[in-house]
Amino acid sequence: MSSYYADKSYEGPETIVVAMDIGTTHSAVSFTYLCPGSHPQGKMVAHWPGQAHWNGAAKIPSVVSYRNGTAHAYGMDAQKEIEEHADKVAYWFKLHLHPASMLRVSGPRGFEIPPLPLGISIERVYEDLMRYLMENTKRFFGMTTPGGEAIWARLKNTMVIMLATPNGWDIKQQDVLRRASIKASLVTEDTAGQFLQFLTEAEASVHYALANQSFDWLKKGTVFAVIDCGGSTVDTTVYRCTSAKPLKLEETCPSECVQAGGIFVDREVKKMLKNRLQGTPFGDPEVIRIMTRAFERELKPSFDGVKAEYDLIFSSIRENDAQLGIHKGRLTLQRESLTSIFNVVTDQIVNSCLDSLIEQRAKCVVLVGGFAESPYVRHALWKVLNHMGIDLVTVGDYAKKAAAEGAIISYIKQAVVARVVKATFGGCVREKYNKQLHSARKHTVQIYADGKRRVDGAFHAWIKKGTILQGAIAYQLPYHLAWDINTPMDEIKKSLGTTQIEVFAWEGDNVPIWCKDERGHLMQGMRPVFTLTADLSALAGGLHQTNGFRGKRCYRVNYLVCVYFGGTQLRATLRWQEKGGTCESAIKVISDVS
Repeated sequence: MSSYYADKSYEGPETIVVAMDIGTTHSAVSFTYLCPGSHPQGKMVAHWPGQAHWNGAAKIPSVVSYRNGTAHAYGMDAQKEIEEHADKVAYWFKLHLHPASMLRVSGPRGFEIPPLPLGISIERVYEDLMRYLMENTKRFFGMTTPGGEAIWARLKNTMVIMLATPNGWDIKQQDVLRRASIKASLVTEDTAGQFLQFLTEAEASVHYALANQSFDWLKKGTVFAVIDCGGSTVDTTVYRCTSAKPLKLEETCPSECVQAGGIFVDREVKKMLKNRLQGTPFGDPEVIRIMTRAFERELKPSFDGVKAEYDLIFSSIRENDAQLGIHKGRLTLQRESLTSIFNVVTDQIVNSCLDSLIEQRAKCVVLVGGFAESPYVRHALWKVLNHMGIDLVTVGDYAKKAAAEGAIISYIKQAVVARVVKATFGGCVREKYNKQLHSARKHTVQIYADGKRRVDGAFHAWIKKGTILQGAIAYQLPYHLAWDINTPMDEIKKSLGTTQIEVFAWEGDNVPIWCKDERGHLMQGMRPVFTLTADLSALAGGLHQTNGFRGKRCYRVNYLVCVYFGGTQLRATLRWQEKGGTCESAIKVISDVS
């Protein structure tokens, strides 16, 4: 069982924090019990049903099997059913959530994603697995914490849940996890905004790496990168050390995320075996599955590309076929056939991170993640980085899930104090006409109820891409609604009842002027994030006439959009004034912004 101890005592409110890393091939959970006056300790859940309790046993397969539409088995128990009932098993399901931008880089031949069981949605799979992970975390907490069952019962409704996600995921993927977390009873609809947090796998991994290795070279001003080689994605994040004691880090540029993890090697090896053994007794799909599993377990973690030939042990010593290169249950594979498969993936990793490392002048790369277990991957990266004068450091405890443990360590230490915003976020507004900015739409100008000339579909930037967030920032943006003095009150009340502001993200490096074209359609590249909605109809009875531009009389309502950027979160709340005080909209939306 892995443990991390903080060097300072905790003085905040009593709580439990649970961190989940649901990976493509394996999942893991860590937790900490924060008790005032004690030194926080991070622990990995190390006992899972159907799995031997040796070597920490901190990882379980990310697999769920179903019978008659109901989850039947999980982890190791479910993995055993893949070979006979693959159509009833959800595995590699994380790939279903990868955005199109990541799927496009899965290699020249594309990548086939295993289908989900009939009638089972991706949200349902996450819900079932989250519930299973939490049930076993509760059991393990009770086993390893004095008075654990009573503590868990007392704090379960205020528990903080952290979910580690790839750098390339954003609000769409987080929304699926959020809904699954609510259905799995990890949080409620009302508490999700407060107690559900998202953390990138890369950031979690850097905390894991720094807590489990001695980095004497890490001094103030040092620029280094963390490359997290996972099952389906490889994330690269570059940091600058702003303080060594206490340790504080900031991101120097937006992270990179490429779909080039270990499962792509597995899939290509399976194709190679099918082509080689086709038309022979060993070409049976069942035999191919056994060989592929043997490769995943034994040969992939040990392949180094040094020898001319490698043996894949897949059966008993009675299996022999000299023509196929099978001797005593061992299939001989040539180095060239394996290196060509590995190179497709390692080339993508190098291409994804090289520019950032050069531009930011990184001194060192810290390599973490299960796929980093491969000696060939480590050597391929070392060869390129060494040529550039960049050191490569590995964190070699691959029995663990770096992101799961690192997430808890990050919560305890809060070392990463600055992050880079990945896109420009802002609202779609009716902007006051500016002839320099809006001349292209001069013909669309309308006189608004307050007497000012305005244009629709303008983009009001809240925070710009590339902004470095030092801790958290919050500010209030003033907006207003206005109506002509002759507008019927029923119409005003109806309009107030559906007050809303649309929020968008722009991935480009510039700040656009428009978010919608003249017909009200989204501009190319503008991505919807969420819509803030509030019912302000109660304000209709207290409306007063006011003077607008050049003395034009109108009705006007002022409100605020309160924006919070902190960690990986964007929160926006619509706030207004009533006679009884300040009120907020019930909808608070959270997005991954950095």
